[in-house]
Amino acid sequence: MDLRRLRLFLAVVDEGSFTAAAEATHVAQPAVSLAVRDLELELGASLLVRSRQGARATPAGEALIGPARQALRDVDNAAAAVAAVTGLVVGRLDLASLPTLAADPVADLVGRFRRAHPGVTVRLGAPVDLAELADDVRSGTAELGITERGPANGRLEEIPLHEQELVAVSPPGGSGREIRLDRLAGVPLVLSPIGTSMRDVVEAALAEVGVTPEVAVETAQRDALIPLVLAGAGTTFLPATLARAAGHLGATVRSPRPRLRRMLVVVHRTGPLGPAASRFVDLARRTP
Repeated sequence: MDLRRLRLFLAVVDEGSFTAAAEATHVAQPAVSLAVRDLELELGASLLVRSRQGARATPAGEALIGPARQALRDVDNAAAAVAAVTGLVVGRLDLASLPTLAADPVADLVGRFRRAHPGVTVRLGAPVDLAELADDVRSGTAELGITERGPANGRLEEIPLHEQELVAVSPPGGSGREIRLDRLAGVPLVLSPIGTSMRDVVEAALAEVGVTPEVAVETAQRDALIPLVLAGAGTTFLPATLARAAGHLGATVRSPRPRLRRMLVVVHRTGPLGPAASRFVDLARRTP
């Protein structure tokens, strides 16, 4: 099966249209259409539904997406493996991370990895929740994921990183270094949407102390959490690194009692990893 045809087929799937795929791959649109048509003839099935709105995968096309991504990744990993043996460590690492983990621990891990392997390009994806991240890794969209331990990671290998504590961040003017969770009844909260990792951890902890959260603002825009708190919209919970940054801007930062913690893991599909992914995992294992 022609790898170029697979790449162009995936480009159409990812970009949503033949025109966008042509622009993204720097290939003429007729050539993209011909490659997909030849692939369909080779497989004896229609892979894409064309319309004025773009293109979407048929059931046969959906079945091809995962194996196609893995085939291309295997080819890239083969080239990277040879390069690693000859001392030319090059290649690409596709990594997915929960948005709330981008600053801690992902930024530090990626920075250390890039310093050790400057020839490797890291593509960092940001799925919105645990389920989407796990799906990205299972489908091959990402080779590794940094996420929270849990049932969403079914059929994936979990490599423990460390426990991460979430800290209460409130509008300016608060007092004390700690805040009891059972005192949050009636306190307006600024939280991410239902189903996200942070929301699940907070709601579970409040339920244990008999508090029903009063959600004043629900936002999927993680970058808006600190500005909303600073503007007085309510209290949120953030990893310590982000909480310290909010504190420098004037927010009140306090440790919750009982503590809010989540176990962070690196996940990947069962089987051997490519050289770049393998070295990233080794680095993650050595992280205190």
